[in-house]
Formats: sequence, structure tokens, C-alpha cells
Amino acid sequence: MKTVLCYGDSNTWGYLATEGERLARWERWPGVLQRELGDDVHVIEEGLNGRTTAFDVPEEPDRNGLAFLPAALESHAPVDILLLFLGVNDLFLPFPLTAWRVAHAVGALVDVARRSEWGPGGGPPAVVVTVPPPFGDLGENRAWSPHGEEETMHLGEEFRKMASEHECEVVDLTGSVAFAVPDGIHFDADGHRRIGMLMAASLRGMLST
Repeated sequence: MKTVLCYGDSNTWGYLATEGERLARWERWPGVLQRELGDDVHVIEEGLNGRTTAFDVPEEPDRNGLAFLPAALESHAPVDILLLFLGVNDLFLPFPLTAWRVAHAVGALVDVARRSEWGPGGGPPAVVVTVPPPFGDLGENRAWSPHGEEETMHLGEEFRKMASEHECEVVDLTGSVAFAVPDGIHFDADGHRRIGMLMAASLRGMLST
């Protein structure tokens, strides 16, 4: 059995903004991915609300994704594929970050995984990074990320440049899935279904080798 570790934030955890609750297991995109890939693959959810790529959140020090990644990899080893889905919360930090900075923070996560021994046979796992789509209408949340809508328009380009320098694959959600109302930074159930289907199509070839 092969293992896929889905490492992300509230959009991996399954936060449903319209209700302020969590989507059910099989509605969340990792659950959709599990059903699509079948019983020969173990899909692990490792989503945490508010998780950043590599930055400390003053009020919540456990949200730094880079700090926790080694423990997550070791906990679930051997991991065949690490699927990274982070970057949204970086654009709500108290200091403004560019798309370039977010992409290179994801690159730091890629490097940690690719230098680890928590993949098959004591080698590293393969890594797939997910590009979030552009923000939707942030409404009153725009005050917390006045630069976010503009910067997310450039994430795809910057993630692809990062991937050319690091050992990872890229899945870009732009044009396939959109953030939903009411907050413009989370997905509804249909969005999760679309993400799970897209991820399955992207991973099947990697898992067959």
C-alpha cells in the first residue's frame, strides 16, 4: 500500500465558511482523493486551520508549517507522496508577503521533504505542490490582506519558477476550482470534490511507478 500525505491548512482540514463547521470526511478533498485512488493507497489528512508555509503567527506559534513538517513525515513514514497545499494564510500575516516569497517558502518545505529519509526504502518522498486559485471577494477580510487579491494572481507563475529549482511537481487549481463565498478564501463542497478529482488524476501516474 502506498501513502499520500496531504499537508495543508483549513482548506485541507475542510473548513466550510458558510456554516463555520467542518465538511464530512468523504466531502473533504482528501476523502474524495481516497475514494478515487482506492484501497491500495492510504490518503492521510494533515490539515490545520491557520497553518502557514514557514512563518510564525505571533498568537499561535504552532501554525508554522515548516517547523512541524519533519515530525509529520516521520509520524506517517514511509510516505510515497507529500502533497503540499499551503500559502493562503501567508497572505494574512501582519507583514505583507509577495507571491514570490510565498512560493519560495513552499520551496523550503519541498527541500525538507526531499532531504529526508521518510519515503520508501529510507529515501525521500516525491513532492507535489498545489497552487491556490486567486482569492475571491474578501469582503471585510480585505482589511487583513489588502495585497492578497493581487498577489494570488501571480502564485501560479511563481510556483512554477520555484518548481524548476526544486524537486517537485505542481498542480495549479486556477481555472479549475475557485474560492467560494462568503469569504473568498475557502472552498464549498463542490470545490472540494473538484480538487479531489484533479489531485487523483495528477497522482495516478506517479503512484503507478
